[in-house]
Amino acid sequence: MEKYDKLLTTVSQKYSIAKGKTELIADWKVRIIYSICGMMAYASLWDDVEEDTISIVHLKRRVRDILSAYKEMYPEVSVSLPYISEELEEEISNIFLSTGMVYHCPNRIVPSIQREAFVDEVCFQRGILPDDIKCISGIGLYSVRNELNHIESVRRMFGLEEQNLLSIWKTTVLTASWKIETICDSSIEYLRLFPPFSRGYWTDKPDITGRISMLRLGPKGSQLYYLYKCSGERMKVSQLPQWQVEGYNYRTLACACLSSYDSFPPIEYICDGDLVHIQLNYLLPPRELEFLKLYSWPETCTSLPCNFNRKSSLVVFRAVQRIFTETGYTFKEEGKADA
Repeated sequence: MEKYDKLLTTVSQKYSIAKGKTELIADWKVRIIYSICGMMAYASLWDDVEEDTISIVHLKRRVRDILSAYKEMYPEVSVSLPYISEELEEEISNIFLSTGMVYHCPNRIVPSIQREAFVDEVCFQRGILPDDIKCISGIGLYSVRNELNHIESVRRMFGLEEQNLLSIWKTTVLTASWKIETICDSSIEYLRLFPPFSRGYWTDKPDITGRISMLRLGPKGSQLYYLYKCSGERMKVSQLPQWQVEGYNYRTLACACLSSYDSFPPIEYICDGDLVHIQLNYLLPPRELEFLKLYSWPETCTSLPCNFNRKSSLVVFRAVQRIFTETGYTFKEEGKADA
């Protein structure tokens, strides 16, 4: 931390990237460098280039150059940074695009318009000028100040689900249009309703207890999704609209379904001073997952994407926890009961 006029220490202090109480110095350095790569990628949106437009290639090139420079400057942690720069380039650009930090227009990318939304003492920010950045968690921008809570504004800002999971499932079931079907398809899969989920989220055996669940069939990438319920030898199904399930958005309904049966596993976490280690035991829906990834660091940078294990600053984690709890997700702190 003492090298180059204490560069990493200066960055960590300026942007509130605090070291965890038991965190290794090397791991702290990796987090700071990850955030620097994100900041420099974000700042590249304001570059003055000859083409007069900024492309996604330009942003990725910036990540590549910054990562290469910091690997050379801090060789002691280079083995903990991505070996293949493309992995980090994809990680940062995908998170920025999927969370609306960056918009992809024809042949160019542009920053979001300036937006702010408050939860407790955290002001989530998007579209601010690089010089106005106060705090960073992962590659997400925020500041700390007390204002009125506007959780709904945060949800709209990042496209998060605005309904509670149980309400989503109840509405989906109530609007179902049931038909008796005999489905003979070798590709059919049924949602696994109870843990362990380490064996996959889908199984080849239907639930025959009469519970309403989900199934899917067809070639990967163009699968059709249905609600189903079994009654004796008969199966009733109701096809789900494609907009509701495409692009992994089926996970919203999957999470809602499991929640209705109290089988959705809690999000586990460990507090280490101002750092929180987060473990997902079931993947969140795409927008919620990308929002979490925006405001967190991967537990390890050598294998990206790192979706199940993240770490976040404590103040941001508490705000994210409140947002997700109101949606219906549960949390469990190591050594404590579910919260």
